[in-house]
Amino acid sequence: MQKRLFPALSLALLMLAGCASSKSDSGLGKAKVKIPDPELRLSQISSVPSAARYVSGGIPMNYRLRVSNRAAQPITLKRIDVVSLGVGAYRLPTASRPFQTTIQPDHYDVVEFWAPGFVDDPSILGANGPVTLRVTAHFDSPLGQFDHIVVQQVHENLGDVDVP
Repeated sequence: MQKRLFPALSLALLMLAGCASSKSDSGLGKAKVKIPDPELRLSQISSVPSAARYVSGGIPMNYRLRVSNRAAQPITLKRIDVVSLGVGAYRLPTASRPFQTTIQPDHYDVVEFWAPGFVDDPSILGANGPVTLRVTAHFDSPLGQFDHIVVQQVHENLGDVDVP
């Protein structure tokens, strides 16, 4: 009987520890946050060399995300989840990247990250063609945690996020 009780008790303790670790920096957790949504602008900053444009398989993709804080208090970018939607030049499985970037009111910050893309069937444009991505940004603020989701098309030729 004790042999079966130990795994169940261990699992319960592990779940409680996980709940405790999801507490926000503000201490308010997922309280209703009533602040203006930040503006998110994503760009693809890597491209596949001409010699490999029509190759299928894995490719590393580099992105830049500009986060503009339109709220009256600082916000902290905690994590980004990104995934491709529909058919595009490549497929991007769900990728999560942690951050600890605080953006002051009426300012912006830029973060960069890599994610593994996969070319299943090369198109006429090759791996440098357009891809639609959904970005879920997880934030913390003095008022609590919140998420903001954007869907945006990226492409090597669409230009870069304007960064002074």
